[in-house]
Amino acid sequence: MKKKLISIIINCFNGEKYLLKTLYSVLNQKYKKFEVIFVDNCSTDKSAKIFKRIKDKRFKYFKTKKKINLYGARNYAVKKCEGEFVAFLDADDWWNENFLNSRKKFYNSSKEYGFAFSNCYHYFENKKKLQVFSKIKLPSGFILDDLLQYYSVKLSTIIIKKKLIDLYKFNSKYNIIGDYDSIIRIAQKFKGMSFQDHLVYIRIHAQNYTHNNREMFYKEFKHWSLNQNYKNFYFKKNKFKIANQLQYLKLIYLLLNYKNFKLLLEILRFPFGFLKLKLLIIYFLPKFIINFKIKYF
Repeated sequence: MKKKLISIIINCFNGEKYLLKTLYSVLNQKYKKFEVIFVDNCSTDKSAKIFKRIKDKRFKYFKTKKKINLYGARNYAVKKCEGEFVAFLDADDWWNENFLNSRKKFYNSSKEYGFAFSNCYHYFENKKKLQVFSKIKLPSGFILDDLLQYYSVKLSTIIIKKKLIDLYKFNSKYNIIGDYDSIIRIAQKFKGMSFQDHLVYIRIHAQNYTHNNREMFYKEFKHWSLNQNYKNFYFKKNKFKIANQLQYLKLIYLLLNYKNFKLLLEILRFPFGFLKLKLLIIYFLPKFIINFKIKYF
């Protein structure tokens, strides 16, 4: 059977620190029919020079005219893709050499499957330690209900059929939850195929964009949650869960900025026992420890 072309999108803004490892993890893939769409979002460091060290015609460099929102940059990258499938790899993450090769079942799947994703390792930079992301089996099939209850799709594990990512474009207003929003929209009509292997490594470090922009994360999720169709059976079923996810993001943001008695009362009203315990522990920690701990939380 003829191999399918996979377009691999790497968006980058000042990613020089970890970029070379990311790029070589792609170059060393056993599945060779791919192209790399590297979008330099006006980096001011050596990212461009690092990328251009790799002399391979499959590695294609593009630069935005001005710095734009992350998911605007991802949409820009998608327009450059020629593959039948689109994979995403963050500039600080990396893949095992078998990652693309191990997804052949998805490449040859029926029309009802729209995207694939997998388990992965979190690599904690400060401790040089690997930790499995999900200790339970990831769901496959029509999984909207599963994803609204617990979103288990990490960007650097995702492969999407190109025609679908063209149709379900990223919301360019988002900097953090754009892939979440698109996958949830796709999952309303198409199946997802999960893989239980750990062939993706997601780096957790002090410069992670999401961890350093908790207020933005909260506000984007609030905007998203207010614009969903709660007449849909699964959204209606999970409305309380979504509201609690929003409240949790709010409390995390407030813990970093406004630790006071009013916040303590809000935490005490939070319904989930385990998460409430975490929030209470963080509340009573000294501020300098909070600033460190919450980056890896």
